[in-house]
Amino acid sequence: MAALAPLRSLEEEVTCSICLDYLRDPVTIDCGHVFCRSCTTDVRPASGGRPVCPLCKKPFKKENIRPVWQLASLVENIERLKVDKGRQPGEAAREQLDTRLCERHHEKLHYYCEDDGKLLCVMCRESREHRPHSAVLVEKAAQPHRKKLQDQRQCIVAEFEQGHQFLREREQRLLDQLAKLEQELTEGREKYKTRGVGELARLALVISELEGKAQQPAAELMQDTRDFLNRYPRKKFWIGKPIARVVKKRTGEFSDRLLSLQRGLREFQGKLLRDLEYKTVSVTLDPQSASGYLQLSEDWKCVTYSGLYQRAYLHPQQFDCEPGVLGSKGFTWGKVYWEVEVEREGWSEDEEEGDEEEEGEEEEEEEEAGYGDGYDDWETDEDEESLGDEEEEEEAAEEEEVLESCMVGVARDSVKRKGDLSLRPEDGVWALRLSSAGIWANTSPEAELFPALRPRRVGIALDYEGGTVTFTNAESQELIYTFTATFTRRLLPFLWLKWPGTRLLLRP
Repeated sequence: MAALAPLRSLEEEVTCSICLDYLRDPVTIDCGHVFCRSCTTDVRPASGGRPVCPLCKKPFKKENIRPVWQLASLVENIERLKVDKGRQPGEAAREQLDTRLCERHHEKLHYYCEDDGKLLCVMCRESREHRPHSAVLVEKAAQPHRKKLQDQRQCIVAEFEQGHQFLREREQRLLDQLAKLEQELTEGREKYKTRGVGELARLALVISELEGKAQQPAAELMQDTRDFLNRYPRKKFWIGKPIARVVKKRTGEFSDRLLSLQRGLREFQGKLLRDLEYKTVSVTLDPQSASGYLQLSEDWKCVTYSGLYQRAYLHPQQFDCEPGVLGSKGFTWGKVYWEVEVEREGWSEDEEEGDEEEEGEEEEEEEEAGYGDGYDDWETDEDEESLGDEEEEEEAAEEEEVLESCMVGVARDSVKRKGDLSLRPEDGVWALRLSSAGIWANTSPEAELFPALRPRRVGIALDYEGGTVTFTNAESQELIYTFTATFTRRLLPFLWLKWPGTRLLLRP
């Protein structure tokens, strides 16, 4: 503490008497007193017309104000000395304390300036800069913010508790319905079993009687023919079903509810993760990078494919051979999310027709199961040849559809743009390729994917620090594929389109 006394004495010598702060750009006036240059401009003239010194009240001329360079250097050395003093070995507590001290005066920060939003020490508060401002104690200033954080915490806890309660109630209701359905199945099974055992006993009795009748002489057997027909009429034997139609219908309805629950939970989880962890960003396309085969909308959020090259000038950043385009905004950190809508003529109609055909096929299979003589479905040599031709035609059609496709994803800003490109992760492109034939990840070799639904809006979630690019069905929130990599350069949205009649739209 004794070592600090000379330092404090020096601080008093280099403190401006007007602003009570360290001398900044110190100057001297006619009487010899020293002040900050900016403080001397605030000294008002006395009644005689000349400004007077705030200390000795002697008048001085502003044109005689001169800088004191040596004093300015002394102030810098004192400040440096005080900072270094706090970093001496063995004074860890002091170093920790300095993190809470004023950088200029090295005093404790007791006040908060509401006008500038800064923490102040006592000397800062009395300085010319903050004296007219509204300053309150730090603890008092923090109370509204602390209360706001507590309210937000209570709100989050309450919202999640309501969600938990809702899910618990729905879970219990579904479990009760499932238990009731299981009970009905058990009761139906026992009833069917009891009825079946009784019917088997009756049939055994009938068989025994028939065997006895068969042993009778012909004359005796022919005496009660009519009574025999009445006792054993045709189609009177009970053949029941192990599962009642009503129970089977309820089981199907419960399965539909379970599927709806799964879809709803996936959508809920996907939306919650996206909204709470990822920031939804609005991206646009960079026209300077767009290939001449592509046409961009005026807002640079939509791209279509043209079979004719439409640019005479080749920009240095432009894709020349590949019909690709990059986004205008790149990312080097954080978690961001955007969507790409694939607008293809006839896609929705094709899906509806396909669903109807599948349902019809399933119904036909259920109706025809277990019937027929087993020969109608056998193939002849001619049939095999015709089937072979049809398979070859289908494969050729699939190859043509694969050539007509699009790619959505991200790419490094340094991705190669001239000549024929492989567009693989090792080349700085992480994307999905979509066509009428299917979906693939652009790995090497390509990995075919089989989502439950064909995505018409693809969600792209980029976690730069986490090193992942995740693709989802933005409508059903179904996970399609996740790339894992280490990113070291700026990443840009990437689109590739060679599919006539198709548009790619950036959302939002």
